[in-house]
Parts: sequence; structure tokens; C-alpha cells
Amino acid sequence: MTQRLPAINARVLTVVLLVALPVLVVGTAIVISIGQSRLHQTQSVRLAQVAEYTAAAVDAYVFRRILDASILARVPEIRRAAAEGNTSPFDPARTLELDQQWQADQKAASTQSGLLANPASAFLIDLIRHDPVYREILVTDRSGRLVAASNITSDYYQADESWWTQSFDDGRGRVTVTDVRRDDSAGIYAFEIAVPVPAPDREEMAGIVKIVADSREMLAGIGGLELGSTGQATLVRPDGSIVFSRSPNSEGRRYFAAELLRQRLEGAAQQNEPTGTIVLTAHDTDETRRLVAIAPTQLSRNYAELQWMVALSAEQDELLAPFRSLVWYLGLTFALTAIAVLCIALWFSLRLAAPPIDPEVDLHLVDHVPVERIGASTEGRT
Repeated sequence: MTQRLPAINARVLTVVLLVALPVLVVGTAIVISIGQSRLHQTQSVRLAQVAEYTAAAVDAYVFRRILDASILARVPEIRRAAAEGNTSPFDPARTLELDQQWQADQKAASTQSGLLANPASAFLIDLIRHDPVYREILVTDRSGRLVAASNITSDYYQADESWWTQSFDDGRGRVTVTDVRRDDSAGIYAFEIAVPVPAPDREEMAGIVKIVADSREMLAGIGGLELGSTGQATLVRPDGSIVFSRSPNSEGRRYFAAELLRQRLEGAAQQNEPTGTIVLTAHDTDETRRLVAIAPTQLSRNYAELQWMVALSAEQDELLAPFRSLVWYLGLTFALTAIAVLCIALWFSLRLAAPPIDPEVDLHLVDHVPVERIGASTEGRT
């Protein structure tokens, strides 16, 4: 007698596979989708937190420099120099003549006037010598005439400069801060702070002090920020123009997510919502998809020219890399589960299959004897 393979119940096998495998596939897809979404959300929150922290650091640095400038404006030597300058009546013609002489030969004019030799200038020269953050400091009287300086300046009369006019504010006096500008000759980024100088014996404005501050310390926190191998930190304005970035920045260059940023800001303005941290995805110049978090600084509340925002971005593939490595393990789990489901389906199909028929076994039908023959046989025995 030959051994036959057990039969398979094809219907049972088909039903089990059609029910189990789609559920397994759908469940796996849902798990992957939820996991990727959760990781994306987590990375977005992390990126936003770093952007907000960096923006707060920028705020702290600028406010600290403004405080330093305000303290400097109250130094007795500075207040006396400004007040003494006001004792000389303002003569527009004479002031213009001195300004022209100064621009023609700054060194000779400054030496002749003795401006750099007064106590206030000596104090400022000593200050910038010991603190390299200060690139230049100058003091004017109420008329805009130079009364003290840390170094030879390009001109004598300052009242025709926009920074002076804004800080003078029709005699009321106010603190002004300019945007960061790059000085190509010195190879530095710097911003200017102008502060009213009070008179020695009262709070009436006697003049204005201007500080040109090196912003490398502030920008180092942005340029040195490490966010993986593809992370980038950039200081931008709401219009997408770049204030500073670690990569070379050409004049007029715009941030790669500038258009999306503009749309978000316009949408917030239309709904009268405050501008908070913005998280979005955008393609950079290399068409690489990046996750971006943009946090505004608080400087614009007091200083309209400082519309700065800290933008952090990283390639989405790098941020999601930890999850994608887990997908391989999930795929392996899916394959093993699929094999287990197939084995279970085969086992059930074998158990529910009809028993096999051996053709070598002679199965005869039972002969049915006619009733007449049964009766005759019974009578004969009687």
C-alpha cells in the first residue's frame, strides 16, 4: 500500500489567508504611519524648542548691549563732554566748514581740535582697547557736533545721519538700534546702538552716544549651533532676507522657505493672531525636503528695525532615520508573522480535509436479498 500525501482543504486555506493577511498588512501600515507621525511631531517640537531658545539668547545679548550703552551714557566724563559741547553756540556755517575740513583730512582735523585728547575720549579709547566687542564709540552734543570719540571718525557733524535723527527724536531722546550690517573692510558683522546722554546735573538730554558693537559673539550662537550633520541655523527677517547664516551669504540672498514663511505670517495677520513659532516643511535649493522651525525674537516690540527670526532646519530623512531603521525590524516581524499565519492556515486545512480513499481497498456494496427469498428460506427451516 503506497503512502499518499494528506489532502489540503483549499477553501479553508483561502479563507484564513484572505482574512489574516489583509488584517496584518493594514495593521502594519497603521503602526508605521502612526510611528512616523509621532516621530515627526516629536522632532518638530524639539526643533521649535531649540529655535525659541536661540531666539531668546539673541534677545538677551542685544538687551545686554543696550544696557551697557545706557550705563556708558551716564559715565561722568561722557556727560560732562556732552554738556561742555552745548556751551558753544551752534553756528551752521562754521559747523559745515569744520565738517568739510574733517572729511578732507580726518587725522589732521582731529589732532588740531584736540578732540581725541580730552578725558572722555581717553576713557573711550581705553574701553575699546580692553573690550573688543566695541568697534567704535562716539559722543555728540545736542546739535550733533562731535565732542568725544574712541578713534578718528569719517566726519565731524553727525546730525545729518539717520541714526542721530532717530535717537534725538525732536529733543525727547530715545534708544535706537540698527540692523546687523556686514563691514566688508573689517570682515565683521556689527550693529549700532544710540542712547541719549543726560546732562551732569539733571535728566535733560545733553547729547547722544553711539556704539558700534561687533555682533560675532551673538552670531556665534547661531553659526555654531549643531543639529546633526544636516542642521542649519539662520537669522532671517520676515520678508525672507538673510541677516546671517553660517554658509556664505551674498547680498540679496533669500531664505529657501521665504515664500512659505510669508504665507504663514500673512495668515496670522489676517486672523489677528500673534506671531509664534512656525513649523513647516520645505524644499531647499537642492530640492531636499527639510523640516523648518522659525522662532521670532522679541526685539521688534521695542525696536522696529530688528525684525529678526531664528530659523532652524534639518533634512527630514536624517530626522526620521531612527524610525526608518525600526521599519526593517517591523518588516521582519511582518514576514515571520505571515509565515506563522500560513502555517496555521495549512494546519487547519489539513485537519478539516476529507480522509483520503485508498483505491487498493476493495469496498463492495452490501447485497440486498429479495423479500420473497427471505420468506422461502424461513418456511423451509420451519
